[in-house]
Amino acid sequence: MSRPPRLLLTFCDDSTLIFAVRLRALLRQAAPEAELTLGCYLPEEALSLRQLEMLVPEAGYLVLNKDSLIEAVQEGRYDAVLTSRVFRSLANFLTTPALKHLRGRSQVISFLGGLDFFPERGYANRMPCDGVFLFPHSDVEKFTAHAARQAASDSHLRAPLVDFGHPTFLAPSPTPPADLDARRDIYFFAQAISPLTRRGRLHVLEAMVALAEAHPDRTVWIKLRHMPDENTRHLHREKHDYPDLLQGAFPEAPANLKLTACPMDEATRKAALGITCTSTAAIDLIREGVPTMVYLDYVDAYMDPMAAAMRRLFKGSQVITPLDDLLHLRTRTPDPAWMAQMFCPRDLGTRVLEMVDRLQCPPDPASASSG
Repeated sequence: MSRPPRLLLTFCDDSTLIFAVRLRALLRQAAPEAELTLGCYLPEEALSLRQLEMLVPEAGYLVLNKDSLIEAVQEGRYDAVLTSRVFRSLANFLTTPALKHLRGRSQVISFLGGLDFFPERGYANRMPCDGVFLFPHSDVEKFTAHAARQAASDSHLRAPLVDFGHPTFLAPSPTPPADLDARRDIYFFAQAISPLTRRGRLHVLEAMVALAEAHPDRTVWIKLRHMPDENTRHLHREKHDYPDLLQGAFPEAPANLKLTACPMDEATRKAALGITCTSTAAIDLIREGVPTMVYLDYVDAYMDPMAAAMRRLFKGSQVITPLDDLLHLRTRTPDPAWMAQMFCPRDLGTRVLEMVDRLQCPPDPASASSG
């Protein structure tokens, strides 16, 4: 590409905004001259002003509705739209043959939204896109084969380009944080809909109370996904929030058990140990070299489909932790082979730009067939 690339990074909620901000930082490193625009997609917007100011303090983003997003794609205002959620309007656009093959339009490159608990659904949602970035590494081959079969059975389909990676899933540094031994705080990273039941969430909360009582010299933080009055339009609505549960069930909880809604990056910088059940926070912690526990033996886990999916994704990781180890703060080092499958090389920004170039200049079918 002879000029700087023009890229639109879309978001609509806290997780997609974190994705967009992290990918923007990688792209800035790879191509400082690139024109990078954040775009908030209003039809699925589920962010509070606090979250926006926390994650985009410069307030530098566009506001997009269905029409303006599709117009931007159709008219080719950007070389590519980079998104971790394939919005319905985008999917409808890309599944219309006349529009899918429209010359000069913006290309659409999608990433996963985080840990993909239901990969078959993720495959279907991303099949219409021009490019796809996936993880674990084994899913690249699986999706490539799936896409080839789909394209072979439908002449209107074109298999997307596929690569490995996500801005949250960058390979960890080989050395732990310099201040890790001096840290004392323990963080539990909550997830909006898992554990699924009130009993399951009370079980986890009781474990955090026990940790705080057993370690009065430490602070045990419950890192909330969002405040109870935030994100009421979020795809994942929290039915049993931890602040209300803590106040109702543990009115005399130890003073060193506290709640926070701080940014994820701040929590991982301060944590001596991170605990979660089914949150992508486990990946953030491992990437930043913080000892990590994934706890899946909570009450009613058999009723929670995310528990089984998390167990599948973290099988062989060595960080799935039984209750006794959790209560005694016994951690294990993540398995290197599992990490190689889950975490991508740190050249992700460069590889995204290379995919944009390939999509802008597809090979000539005639020359490809003659070769």
